[in-house]
Formats: sequence, C-alpha cells, structure tokens
Amino acid sequence: MAAAGTPRRLDVVLDIDLGELVPGHRVVARGLELAAEGAMLHYEFVPGIDHEEEQSKGLFFWYWTLSASDDAGTEYAGNDSGAFASGGGEATHGVRDLGGAVPGTADRLLLGFAPAEGWSPPALWCRQVEVALP
Repeated sequence: MAAAGTPRRLDVVLDIDLGELVPGHRVVARGLELAAEGAMLHYEFVPGIDHEEEQSKGLFFWYWTLSASDDAGTEYAGNDSGAFASGGGEATHGVRDLGGAVPGTADRLLLGFAPAEGWSPPALWCRQVEVALP
C-alpha cells in the first residue's frame, strides 16, 4: 500500500495466501480496512497483473469473488466491487468492498472466496477465513 501511495491503514492484518484464484496469479489477503462508510479487503495479485495481460485475456479474467457475513447478523451487499492497480511486477495491490460497514457489535467476520468464473485452481485454495475483530 505504501508503494502505491495509498494513505490508508489496515485495522486487521491478515497476510493469508488464498491460492491461485485467477489463472497464473495467487491472491494474498493483506488485511481489512474497517471504515464507517464501508469495510474493504486489501489484497495483492502475485505476480502482479499488467495491462498487456488484461488486454489479451479480457478485462475481467481476474474477477474472483468475495462474500462476507458476521456474528451480528449484518446484511452485506453482494456487489463485490473493487479495483486494483494493473502495473504488473512482483505484486499488484487491490481492494474489494465487503458490501457495508462492519458493526462494532460484531466479534467475528466470515469471509468467503471463490475463484474466477470458469477457473479451477490447480492446487488447494482457501474458501473461507474467520476473522476475530478488534
């Protein structure tokens, strides 16, 4: 995040390799930003995705999915939106919107992950992570 000039901070650090959710790229969950206007998952594609690959494989070949739920029964929108900096290199930083703010009454957040549509990872991958909230 610092290299990308992002003035954000992680409220929960994860650093979990989710596996090859996109052909040729591992997704590493770096942490959560728990802002009042909405929570974001910060992640990286490793190796990074560059403009040429995005153009040759299609604009959304990298689109893995994220879902969220918590022990407070919060309804999270399923819009699964976000963005990433397609600069290539060793890693590409990205963020995904959890679909709402995580309430202070929640103690645990459950994050679900699925690979890009039509892609079957060649090895084990992480389907779910339970996060103890601060």
